[in-house]
Amino acid sequence: MNEDDAATPAERSRRDSVILNARVETSDQVVECRVRNLSETGACIDNPAELMPGDRVLITMGTVHHVEATVRWAKGGRAGLHFEGVKIDIVAARRPRGTVSPASRTMAGWLDNIHNPYRRG
Repeated sequence: MNEDDAATPAERSRRDSVILNARVETSDQVVECRVRNLSETGACIDNPAELMPGDRVLITMGTVHHVEATVRWAKGGRAGLHFEGVKIDIVAARRPRGTVSPASRTMAGWLDNIHNPYRRG
């Protein structure tokens, strides 16, 4: 490794400018907030919970639920979150909440189709 390699900053994930609703859970409150930009490894959110650097939270956006994150910075009514040990699916985060197709109540056998009007008798 030469001196030039040490001076090169770590490559950052691509950020998408978004306007998404999210739910942020802290140890003592749950708040709805707006996500301003999003990457696989972090997000910039409005900060109605008055989060401080170092706070740990769970964030839910779209069909991405309870992702652990650490607040890296907070200023000007916004906060920067870093997702802990996971890269999120940005397409899933952009989906409206509640768009996951419902799972069948039964897992196998003929009971799975018992209420299907097109089943063969």
